[in-house]
Amino acid sequence: MEYIALLIFLGIMLGLALVFVFVNKLLGPKSSDAMQDYPYECGVPLYDKSAQSTFHQGYYLLGLLLLLFDIEAAFLFPWTVVYRYLGVFGFVEMFLFILILTYGLLYAWRKGALDWQFEEESL
Repeated sequence: MEYIALLIFLGIMLGLALVFVFVNKLLGPKSSDAMQDYPYECGVPLYDKSAQSTFHQGYYLLGLLLLLFDIEAAFLFPWTVVYRYLGVFGFVEMFLFILILTYGLLYAWRKGALDWQFEEESL
């Protein structure tokens, strides 16, 4: 008997959902739009339907670097919360972690992953 209100609520919710679907089918537009089946993602319209388009490798490298430093931020926040309890061991571990990430940043910088002056590529 304790769950009778929940069952009534679920019944009303299901009934209301079915009514909305039925009214939409009854009163909704019957003709399909030319752009209805057009693929659209992330606010960028699709210009060609070819799946063979290529991107400059700098986009991938930048994405990996952003992911790397987002993970760094995700590890730094909990470390700052419990810093007092970790002592010297926690400080040394985080220092090594940041040192490795700094090495990765310098390596990417030296390889030109952060250089966004693209040359015109011939097709």
